[in-house]
Amino acid sequence: MSKQIEYTYMHGAGNIFCVIDNRTLQLTIPELKKFIVEDIPINWLVDGLIAIRDSDEYDFEVDFLNPDGSHGAMCGNGARCAVAYYLKEILNLRPDIGDVEFMMAGTEYQAEYILFGEIVSIYFKETPTIKLVELPTKPMIHGYYVENGSDHVIIDAKQLMNHEDEFEDFPLNTFAKPLRNSKLFPRGANVNIVYAKPDGTLLIRTFERGVERETAACGTGALAAAFAYVSQSGSPFISGSDHTYPKSLKTKSGYVLTINKIIGSSGLRLSGPAEFLSEEEAYEMFLQYKVGLS
Repeated sequence: MSKQIEYTYMHGAGNIFCVIDNRTLQLTIPELKKFIVEDIPINWLVDGLIAIRDSDEYDFEVDFLNPDGSHGAMCGNGARCAVAYYLKEILNLRPDIGDVEFMMAGTEYQAEYILFGEIVSIYFKETPTIKLVELPTKPMIHGYYVENGSDHVIIDAKQLMNHEDEFEDFPLNTFAKPLRNSKLFPRGANVNIVYAKPDGTLLIRTFERGVERETAACGTGALAAAFAYVSQSGSPFISGSDHTYPKSLKTKSGYVLTINKIIGSSGLRLSGPAEFLSEEEAYEMFLQYKVGLS
């Protein structure tokens, strides 16, 4: 690729991304795909590529590509990193900035900093769609298909195990790969297993399509899981009781993502950390969270 591409490392709750200021470069989707699939000069794996470009209607627009070059779906943690990058690197944290509006995956979103920039919140205006599905496993189990800009299947882990101490060691990659490509999900699906703790906290692990392995966290997966547990509370396929917002979800990385209702709306808010990393820090984080690579 002839154009010199500078990129920044960021993470959202443990998801590691490369972020590009594409306003001047104006790289096309095929060029971005070639970069993330073939040309990125590192010998380890990031969870995606975020490219920020100008917009006539919004503050900015985001193109997000998975490591396999696929694109077009919403990435919640990637979106929060894009917001943090825009506010810090492009606006230099202009003090009069309030909410920002951006376009990603064909949808308009609003976002804001809270807690003095330590947390980024993304507002999902639309209520996700949800459907109970019988999964082709032996023995058969049930899950909830949720579409919220990305495709997810949410599986209550108590169908798979008896105790919380089994959750961390469950072989998610082996379990999830056949489901990710099931004919139940024509576009493929991210596979999430969720364990409800007695205090209402949800433990979540996610196998992501496009990354094709378990990742350290998934923003839209956390959103989908919270929505499933609150909207379907009392279902025989949702364990625990009295599931209400806000919901706290502890990800594989240990970072916590919070889902809450948008006041006066049927929409939801996804909140969590989005931070800059040096190359050394990014690699160390990758080594710490390189789930599912063996």
